[in-house]
Amino acid sequence: MSQSSAKVYRAKSTITDKFQVEVTARDHTLYFDEPSPISNNAGMTPLEGLLGAIGACKSIVAKVTAKKMGIDYRSLEIIVEGDFDSRGYQGDPEFDIGFSDIRTIYQIDSDASEEKLKQLMEFVDTHCPAAATIKDSAPMKSTLKRL
Repeated sequence: MSQSSAKVYRAKSTITDKFQVEVTARDHTLYFDEPSPISNNAGMTPLEGLLGAIGACKSIVAKVTAKKMGIDYRSLEIIVEGDFDSRGYQGDPEFDIGFSDIRTIYQIDSDASEEKLKQLMEFVDTHCPAAATIKDSAPMKSTLKRL
């Protein structure tokens, strides 16, 4: 029987000027923002950050898995796209509040067979923790704490 490797991950978000948000986790900081004219365009939007997190996670899983599968590659780019209509979060019930569709495009420069690359892609798609969290919708709870 294996030992538990469960961890709690934590990120703190603080809204600053206009719609700029500073997000810290461990010793790292990211900045999110909205484009002009809403704000200063000082960072990605939160939705772009979410897509980027999925792509980053899939990239790490792909690198580890490619090595295990004996797949060599010269370059690997993962593009994650999402369809979003802001009318949903603005209250129109005809539209999804979040992304209505998310797609991943794998761009791989490799001599590996098409079959082997598809096996890699399928494994990554089913084993990326960030994507699985979105797909399987982890329960979300909120707590209010006054400062």
